Amino acid sequence: MKKLDYHCHSKFSADSEEEPRNHVLEAISHGLDEICFTEHRDFHFPGELKFDLDVPSYFTAIGQLQEEFAGQLTIKIGLEMGLDKHYQQEIEAFVAASPYDFVIGSVHEIHDIEVYDDTSYYEIPRKEAHQQYFEAILEAITTFDCFDTLAHLDYVARYGPYPDKSIIWQHHSKILEEILQTLVKKNKALEINTRLFQLPQTQDFYHYLLTTFRNYGGEKITLGTDAHSVERDWTSLEKARKLIEKAGFTDLATFTKRNLDI
Repeated sequence: MKKLDYHCHSKFSADSEEEPRNHVLEAISHGLDEICFTEHRDFHFPGELKFDLDVPSYFTAIGQLQEEFAGQLTIKIGLEMGLDKHYQQEIEAFVAASPYDFVIGSVHEIHDIEVYDDTSYYEIPRKEAHQQYFEAILEAITTFDCFDTLAHLDYVARYGPYPDKSIIWQHHSKILEEILQTLVKKNKALEINTRLFQLPQTQDFYHYLLTTFRNYGGEKITLGTDAHSVERDWTSLEKARKLIEKAGFTDLATFTKRNLDI
């Protein structure tokens, strides 16, 4: 199985200050075969940050790294696109306008409220907050086709004032299965995100997602740390690789110019 990180952010994302070159050096030092930068772009975001993307500068910077480190590390140019049905035409045009290798689809806000720490989104009970997040995910992936993998299905477990933030997947199995079936039907990949992988509850959640996705005929898995700085939990990355193998997947999906690598 390839050793890679297919979800990381640098200074080209509004919520990161990391130099892309530092990500490359870190990846090489830990023996990775490939990384993909997946910088943020959201057409509407209710928080203070504005997730614009300087596409020409981004492609120039990563292109230079591709040349500098050729033969040492495969470096891909990706995008994390916030999927918002109110901006469907703008989003589809933005994705199509540049030759990205890989596009992550994600949801970070619901009903014009950021799904993040200290927001009013979590004034409702945990079960309801998590259910609404999954409903928004299903709507997004049903509406859009301009993405290659679905990001961090456990994103909502990172935040909230609840004593236990974890997702009890048994409470949401019906809609989670609808999400996974939709990904299979549309030939999309499922991302395993290691941000919370040190938690046994996270590993249990992703084991359920992986086995269910495979049972429905899912074939493509992507793996990413969602790192916004050079630091990563490398132990979690290895745990995720083993969990993916345990679920019956023999390799990870990688992409070039939006096409699955053979």
